[in-house]
Amino acid sequence: MKRFNRTQRRLLTAILVILTAGSVMMALRQAPVSNAGYSAWAYIRYGLVDRPLTSLGNMFRDVAGLWSVYQDNVYLNEELASQRSYQTMYQDEKNRNEELQEMLEMKGSLPESLQVSCNVLTRPASAWDQSFTISAGSMQGVRENMLAASSEGVVGLVSHVETATSTVELLTSDTLVNDIAISIPLEDGTTVEGILQSYDARKQAYRVSLFNNEAVITSGQKVSTSGKGGNYPSGIFVGTVTESVVNDDAIISTIYVKPVANISSFSYVTVIGREDSK
Repeated sequence: MKRFNRTQRRLLTAILVILTAGSVMMALRQAPVSNAGYSAWAYIRYGLVDRPLTSLGNMFRDVAGLWSVYQDNVYLNEELASQRSYQTMYQDEKNRNEELQEMLEMKGSLPESLQVSCNVLTRPASAWDQSFTISAGSMQGVRENMLAASSEGVVGLVSHVETATSTVELLTSDTLVNDIAISIPLEDGTTVEGILQSYDARKQAYRVSLFNNEAVITSGQKVSTSGKGGNYPSGIFVGTVTESVVNDDAIISTIYVKPVANISSFSYVTVIGREDSK
């Protein structure tokens, strides 16, 4: 093996001296001269061991922090979704309470009638404007041809009665069997009577035939049951006049009546009949 010559040995020695001196100088910048050896070692340990470990620890803490933030975001999103659900449930219960309050007020306005309060059990999506089932039947005093009223007024007619349930045919049904006798109060104190015969889906209103074609009926007038014919009393709100069609050569004129506002959405009804129908 070839050995270093004198010049190479001197050059190598000089390089080692320079490196050692550099290390000592770096250590002297960190500590007094009395601690030069310790400071040099501390500097080397810091660069090779402490700093990498500290950086690694900081990295793990950052990852843990990011994971914690992610978990917090997931939790907050779930809470926000729950809050929206709670708000919907609150609004639904509020609407139900208001509906029940209005029904109590209506019930008090018909003291001489037979009234059965009940829930709407089913209302088929495929026949939403045709019929629905209620939670009262013959055991509760319900009879066929009694009226079913929501918190705002008449919505249907009882068509079939079981022991504990009944089927109500909506006034918007295509197959409404029985006509509803109605009356319209006039400003002179008289009333005009007629028959609710069908529902016009195009006009979204009941078609009502009046017995007096000379009476002046205007939009906005209130229509209620007359109590003549049928198993229900008078004075129950049916709807509001939207249009009047007068035929000079006819004995009977036609008007169109807009149904009560909540006919498409209600949870409770009161079945109303005459006291003598029990």
